[in-house]
Amino acid sequence: MKEPREKDNKEMKQRDENISENISELEENEKSNQEEICNCDEQGDCCCDEATCNCNLNEDDCECEECNELDSEKRKQFYKTDLEQKVKEYLYTARRLQAEFDNYRKKSELKLKQARLDGQIQAISKILPALDSFAGASKTIADKKVLEGVCLIEDQLVSALKSLDVSKIKAVGEQFDPNLHNALAVVKDNSTGDNIITEEYLSGYILNDKVIRHSQVIVNKKEEN
Repeated sequence: MKEPREKDNKEMKQRDENISENISELEENEKSNQEEICNCDEQGDCCCDEATCNCNLNEDDCECEECNELDSEKRKQFYKTDLEQKVKEYLYTARRLQAEFDNYRKKSELKLKQARLDGQIQAISKILPALDSFAGASKTIADKKVLEGVCLIEDQLVSALKSLDVSKIKAVGEQFDPNLHNALAVVKDNSTGDNIITEEYLSGYILNDKVIRHSQVIVNKKEEN
């Protein structure tokens, strides 16, 4: 009965020794692998590719300080360059949008100004025939009281037009200007200067530099000798 027990003890002892040897071999292999993965020399120069540590550890827990430092600087430079590029793009976009908005604002202001001017001219044009009627009536009315009332209304209309920067175009005695006057007829009188307006049939009006209606006039032309 003793022989089988001794045999079993020997086998268990041999088995324990084999296990111990395997554990030692695994520990040696693991240590060798770690040394090959991160192999920094004595001067501190890291052998990792592109300054990226290959240790089997997380990036934040990497024990290779030189590698981590280089990799961190590289990331910072990349982020800085990328940020600068984005800032340039955003700044260019902002300036372009600002320029487009300024152009739009200027065009809108010009259109609004022109629309106001056109509205004023259209409204004033509707008033002018009534003013012409008062001017014609004042020449034919004999009753002084009625004439005074008509002249008063005419003066009020003229004052209202002046408040809108509308002025009457000078005609009789002035040099004929095709930009301001329309010649209905021509007379020949050597006693009057050449191209001088002698009569006005219909008054003309101007708003600032914009002619609302040209004056209808008669112009003198001297006879050629």
